Amino acid sequence: MPFRDILLEVLQTTGGAIGAAFLDSEGESVNVVSARPFETDDHALRVIGAYAGIFLSQLRRATDSTDGGAVRRYKLDFAACRIFCCDLKDGYYLVIVVDAGSVEGIVWQRLERCRGVLLGAM
Repeated sequence: MPFRDILLEVLQTTGGAIGAAFLDSEGESVNVVSARPFETDDHALRVIGAYAGIFLSQLRRATDSTDGGAVRRYKLDFAACRIFCCDLKDGYYLVIVVDAGSVEGIVWQRLERCRGVLLGAM
């Protein structure tokens, strides 16, 4: 299954989804998909994804220096949205942006399912 189709599926099954990005270790977008193309353009999602990767790298450094273990996932809450990020392999990672009112448990479930499919396709 192509990466774009995998991202489309997670957006279609996640309430309040705004967009998703699959990125490499340099923060470059492999694929980006917007659930609301007239509200959120791909460029904004690419920028969010790149900054999510910077934050992921900083978290890795912090946990490495404190023997905190590997960073697998994290979430950032903002007034208008939430950003969910998870590590894949070889530095690749996945970012999903949803409305602030989205149900966190469901988003994590959809993210984990998407993660598994992406890992299988890599």
